[in-house]
Amino acid sequence: MKILKKSKNKNYIVTIAIGDKFYQEWADYILPSWLLYCEKYNLGLVVFKEELIKKSHSKWKKATWQKLLIGREFIKNKVIVNNICFLDADILINPFSPNVFDYHDDNRISVVSQTKTPFEYSKVLRKIAHFRNRYLSSDYPLDSALFISRNEYYKYHNYKTQKDIFCAGFFIFNVSLFSDIMEKWFFKYPSDVETITNGGDEPVLNYEFQNHGKIKWLDYKFQALWLYEMSEKYPFLYQDMENTKLVKKCIQASLQQNYFLHFAGKWEGGAYKDSTILDDNFLLELQAFNEYLKNPVSGKPLGTIHPKC
Repeated sequence: MKILKKSKNKNYIVTIAIGDKFYQEWADYILPSWLLYCEKYNLGLVVFKEELIKKSHSKWKKATWQKLLIGREFIKNKVIVNNICFLDADILINPFSPNVFDYHDDNRISVVSQTKTPFEYSKVLRKIAHFRNRYLSSDYPLDSALFISRNEYYKYHNYKTQKDIFCAGFFIFNVSLFSDIMEKWFFKYPSDVETITNGGDEPVLNYEFQNHGKIKWLDYKFQALWLYEMSEKYPFLYQDMENTKLVKKCIQASLQQNYFLHFAGKWEGGAYKDSTILDDNFLLELQAFNEYLKNPVSGKPLGTIHPKC
């Protein structure tokens, strides 16, 4: 447990980055935006670089599952904390975004739907499949579990159907209220648990969190998914993913419109590995627009104004 910044208000942003390569990628490409955000709102920042449970344990599961043990670790290490915002280590933050904890209810677990998007969800999925197949690999299937319905998603795991499906790379919870039950959920499942995501945690977390009945759904902007953003707004990138300057401009444009941008998945996800995305010019532009939004506008007519040639 590495504390990079202590919190004055007892709210922490936390991630898991196990292994030197994974940790270094997070530190190089993601951490700078988190530090700016945490400094702005006096938030704490913690990264777990080591396994939270021994591999020899009969219920050991891979790192994505171990986020359920984060609250336990804070308590064990006697770190005073109220709420934790867990983020996957491939999420960029717009440093001028609002404080996510202002939207959280301590009595609930905050998550973001991956189906309630600003876009037509079913069509976005079609675009992802089409562009991957056409431009990235002709082996990519045009019909797969990418299109599974909500009912079938839960039925596949023998779960009662829940209200929605969230992406488990983001959630906020109150440590005193939810740490114990999250730990129980971790140990409830065997190390060889089978899920539609190849043993991944997301289906289980979706069921357990929602079945528990204390969920708050936050705006898509708090976990905008780059694969949605790219397929919907910047589909031309599928033909030009090696054009780093163009990719950078599109990511910056997406960050201007969203708060947290998640680069989930192996097909489009590596695009965040550019340390110049949050360069000085872009940060100044974000700051300038943020300041402009604070100024009232009157709508007073000023006559015809033409661009200077």
